[in-house]
Amino acid sequence: MHMSTAVDLSNVHDVTPADRRPLALPAIELSIVMPCLNEAETLAVCIRKAQRFIQDSGISGEVVIADNGSTDGSRQIANALGARIVAVEARGYGAALIGGIAAARGTYVIMGDADDSYDFLSLQPFVDALRAGGELVMGDRFLGGIASGAMPPLHRYLGNPVLSFLGRLLFDNKISDFHCGLRGFRRDAILDLGLRSTGMEFASEMVVKAVMHRLDVRQVATTLSPDGRSRAPHLRTWRDGWRHLRFLLTYAPRFLFVYPGMACAAIGTIGVATLASGSVTLGRVELSITTMLFAAMLLLLGCQLVSFGIVARLYGVASKLWPTSRRVELFRARFSVERGAIAGGLLSLLGVVGIVLLVGGWATTGFGAMDGIALMRLAIPAMVATLLGLQAVFTSFLIGLVDTRTG
Repeated sequence: MHMSTAVDLSNVHDVTPADRRPLALPAIELSIVMPCLNEAETLAVCIRKAQRFIQDSGISGEVVIADNGSTDGSRQIANALGARIVAVEARGYGAALIGGIAAARGTYVIMGDADDSYDFLSLQPFVDALRAGGELVMGDRFLGGIASGAMPPLHRYLGNPVLSFLGRLLFDNKISDFHCGLRGFRRDAILDLGLRSTGMEFASEMVVKAVMHRLDVRQVATTLSPDGRSRAPHLRTWRDGWRHLRFLLTYAPRFLFVYPGMACAAIGTIGVATLASGSVTLGRVELSITTMLFAAMLLLLGCQLVSFGIVARLYGVASKLWPTSRRVELFRARFSVERGAIAGGLLSLLGVVGIVLLVGGWATTGFGAMDGIALMRLAIPAMVATLLGLQAVFTSFLIGLVDTRTG
């Protein structure tokens, strides 16, 4: 299982000058949080737009700049414009946002990049959806409009659609734009999720965990414009795309392990059972003992994958990576290390009996030559039963180690 390093919030601190901090903090409804790493070219226009939205909408709000170690004067720009500056020492997009969200004072938070690609003047749909009960409000750039040159064709027509499709498939939701960087949420609801990804996959983690914890997730149309920076963006297409994909698969053990494992085990079982009694001819192709051997391999692989899926699911619940479920609790109620070990031991014993019969048959020939194909038709099932039984025994102990609530 991939584990993301948690951000040390003790290294997150407000560096707003003391003479600008109010003695009594008024109630703040909205915090607009921008992660920042050397964004001097575009930071000022983003802050001004956010401040103008707060003023024009009449909402009680603040602009928070989560600075990730800028050296180009970004902090000075934010300070001159009256934004709150929160220094986040842990590096990474996710780390900056975790620190900024933790330091925000608003009931609601809207996060967005400081590269002038998102329109901070048009945040009212997010605020309205949050006030109406939404706990996570996602922007949908494909619905609102993507300006020419705002998104590379590879991202627009392949990366985002594919990753968003996988996100909907793996986690049963209807979010159209999984990776939109402009989104709003109830601060307390998102803090309760315990987000920990420090890189770009933070965007996926927020959506996945919100769906898993059954938060009220909504979507509103938003636009995307070309960013105003002269340098290359921090996003790296293949590296960050892989990190998003890896995160999605890691948090979906059913699709990564269980379903492929069940398919492999079913095909392997059919193959071994069919060929144990003799060869099968399909047209001009004869399936015999070699096919049976590969079917046994597929059966063993499938059962191993299913066991990986079970352990991964229990590990995720035990380490609070995701919430429990009815299936998990039913498994916990019925499973114990002893039951698993006994079942595995009996299966191994059955395999050993087969091995003894093989040796006995060999002894009747005076330990001489035997029919190799006939021998393998019994040897392969005996081997499979022995290995599966041992696997069940050791997996049961591993489950007992991972899931301390079990038996």
